[in-house]
Amino acid sequence: MTKSDEVQELISSNNDLRKKLNPANEKYYSNLLIYVRTAGLFYDDYEVENKLLEILQDIIDAQNDGSNAEDYFGQAPTETANQLTASFTKISLRDRLKFLGGLFSITAIWTLIIQLNGQEQQLNLVPFILNGIFMTFLIFAAFWFIHQTIYAKIFEHKAVSFASAWIVSLLTVLIFTVIQFTKPVMFNIPITNNLIIIINGLVIIGSVAALFLVKAKWRPVMIAAGPMIWIITLSNIFKVCLPSSMKKSILMITAILSVFSIIWFFGYFWWNNRKHQ
Repeated sequence: MTKSDEVQELISSNNDLRKKLNPANEKYYSNLLIYVRTAGLFYDDYEVENKLLEILQDIIDAQNDGSNAEDYFGQAPTETANQLTASFTKISLRDRLKFLGGLFSITAIWTLIIQLNGQEQQLNLVPFILNGIFMTFLIFAAFWFIHQTIYAKIFEHKAVSFASAWIVSLLTVLIFTVIQFTKPVMFNIPITNNLIIIINGLVIIGSVAALFLVKAKWRPVMIAAGPMIWIITLSNIFKVCLPSSMKKSILMITAILSVFSIIWFFGYFWWNNRKHQ
């Protein structure tokens, strides 16, 4: 069993044991769990999840003895959590670079199929770099923001949380869209129709294979993003192979199916999150 499998077992045990908590203790622990998990991206996952499981077991024991989590850990859980995270081990530089490399690889594949979906038979290197930088910044910023606001009273209101999520989502889409049009001519690389077909075909094969080969914790991401990837890559191939007169029809069908794939993306993540709570 790999360390990643052990981490997934700890998370699974955590989800099962949380069902034993009463509503007040569950809310207290859930906030503490999110606060600890979002303290940083480069802590050792096994150590983090193992400590969270220990805390959960302590809360359950206290609950069985007639106490609640707030009595056991105090009304200022952030102090306890900060002491806890300060003692966590950081992952190695190699693992950090591997993580960042993974982010850039994901954004590179996405940038590739988006550029191939355009009318120009060329690639531009600038969006590849900017997308990778922005995605890295976005993930770090999301972790920081959630960590800083988990105990903020204002975000307990569903309307505020919903509005904040939509604003961030719209800004993210807007920035990613602007990046796609940042294409200085000097960085253009011409490509042929055959190369477009080969690249998109390889992306389809790779994404299907990834469903079976990726680690369990990344599989939901592939299941959620798969349809979106397949729709765009197939559209890229059809636009090259089919007559020019059909391009408008292909674009229309692609647009409609893309909307459904976006709904599937967010819907699947919502369902998967509810299933593991």
